[in-house]
Amino acid sequence: MTSFGNTESFGILSHGYPCIKPAYNRPAAVDTATISYRVADFLKKYPPFNAIADQDLIEIAAHGRVRFHEPNEYILWQGEPHRHQVFVIQQGTVSLWDEAGELAELRDVRGAGDMLGLERFNDAPKALYSARSESDVVIYALPADEFDALLEKYSRAREYVAAEGRISVDYHATGERRNPGTTFLHQLVAHKTPVRCGPDTSIQEAARKFIEGGSELLAVVDDHQRPLAILTASSFVDWAARSVIDASARVGALATPPPLVVGPNATLTDGVLAMGAAHASALIITDDGTRRGRLSAVLSTKDLSAAFGEQPVTLLEEIRNAADTQALRSLNHRVRAFTLQHLTSAASVDWLSEFTHLADAACARQLVALAGGSSLGASWCFCGSSGRAESLTRLAPQIMLIVEDGEDQALAVELYNRVLGLLGECDYLPRPAQPFAAEFYVASLAEWTHRFSGWIRDPVLSEMYRARRLFDLRPILGRESLWKRIETLVAGLVDTNFLHIIANDCLATLPPLTFFEDAVVDKFGEQTSVFHLEDSALRPLVDVGRVFALAARAAIGQSTLDRFGTARLLLPDQQALFREAADTFRVVLWQQGRIGISEGTSGIDLPPSLLSRHDRHILKSGFRSILRLLQFTANPAWIATL
Repeated sequence: MTSFGNTESFGILSHGYPCIKPAYNRPAAVDTATISYRVADFLKKYPPFNAIADQDLIEIAAHGRVRFHEPNEYILWQGEPHRHQVFVIQQGTVSLWDEAGELAELRDVRGAGDMLGLERFNDAPKALYSARSESDVVIYALPADEFDALLEKYSRAREYVAAEGRISVDYHATGERRNPGTTFLHQLVAHKTPVRCGPDTSIQEAARKFIEGGSELLAVVDDHQRPLAILTASSFVDWAARSVIDASARVGALATPPPLVVGPNATLTDGVLAMGAAHASALIITDDGTRRGRLSAVLSTKDLSAAFGEQPVTLLEEIRNAADTQALRSLNHRVRAFTLQHLTSAASVDWLSEFTHLADAACARQLVALAGGSSLGASWCFCGSSGRAESLTRLAPQIMLIVEDGEDQALAVELYNRVLGLLGECDYLPRPAQPFAAEFYVASLAEWTHRFSGWIRDPVLSEMYRARRLFDLRPILGRESLWKRIETLVAGLVDTNFLHIIANDCLATLPPLTFFEDAVVDKFGEQTSVFHLEDSALRPLVDVGRVFALAARAAIGQSTLDRFGTARLLLPDQQALFREAADTFRVVLWQQGRIGISEGTSGIDLPPSLLSRHDRHILKSGFRSILRLLQFTANPAWIATL
């Protein structure tokens, strides 16, 4: 081992790594500084060192050492006490092995810029794996105590190291901006005093308050300041158009829907989703979040615009009023652009996936109307990722149609195909090959009842694995009672035999092992140039979430995050496992959304080169989380505890 800070400089041997040769013509101090700067320049190219100031990098480099390893040499041994250094691979390939069992198992492959020995900072008592050189390897050894001090100083570096041992949803890939998920609604209107009146106020007086208050909203409250209604300019216009004009009439007589109410801790995202789902242009904040609470503030879509720029509630309203597919096509692109803008971290997945679901459902309802299918006696549903409200990209919603018994089946199929064609006109991306022909997704209630019964009672012979996505259905239009019949049927038929089979089936798809350079590596060390994100990372999480939700008889109509929440209630001793699974799911869906939208693809498959080094580091932790989850799910012991 050679110090960075001695009187020698680096040379290059023919086999490709630095050697030491005397520096006869320069003072020692110059050589020391030169080497430290050279090492610091290398370090700052890679996380977590790219989050550390140059001067601090130079100082830690000055106290480092260089180590050389030929192929097949052990660098670290599993179970050994932690060294006094952490290691950065300068060049070459290092493999990590779990040698605790009879056969050694490959756990990771690392190259230039990757680190070894970080587990010490995540409370591991000893080295977790053996590290072995696969080629000529050069490693920089840095003092662990000084590196630890830098982690205390630089939070971004600390987050990176923490991800070595657990999945993190807090990493931001883009510049910092206001996070709508942590910004309270009341902050937007803290400077405004709500304009209000009582129900016995005359319409003439209310109109005067409306104008003089300079507000676009007028809250009607009772004597205890509890909200009764919200009046807008259109409220007065509608009254004038529908009634004999009597300015002395009371505002309590105006026909207004009950106000939309949220609590004092509601965030921007809570407001957007509540207004979007309720088709509301305004909402009220009360001190307890109910209509029996005291009014605190009133907000409109205009107030939200100041926070978002492109206004999400207005986008949803424009979709509901779109006259043709050309307008819907433009709105589809605006929805995705808005989503990409605010998809700043894995934590933002929660609200943006629900927002894009509201947009896609509103678009589908408009297309059904344009196709002439609104009067069909049926329940129009989403299934698959659309039914779980997890489709961030422009991938076409997967539609399933439950037709009332006795309705014209041929007409239903014709309308269904017409809607699928219109989705293409709205520039939704076609779905990859499906397990069933398009016509299969249109059937009578009796036929769907027969199919679901067969899948649950005999999942092997009925090839239930092909129909898993149909257990994700969610109604968007029409007779919801038909959907409820399927929901009730499924909840009543699930038994332990069915759970054993579908739990074991989850092992059919395993996550990758790691990334190496621009390739994905599986457990056998095989490399591929495409990251099959949907199949190898999202699908295992989705399938496991579905299993536990079915075990709780609460699968249909739930998202994967909802299902992991259900699993925590079902098996409270496994809280940590399911929370980690939920965070992993957020990270993977975030990557699919931001890369898929920015590249104009579905994000189902993507080249690893589109993932930053930090992205890959976070995902690798996620792969380990997925594997632990699959192993737990496939063990039938948990079913016996139900």
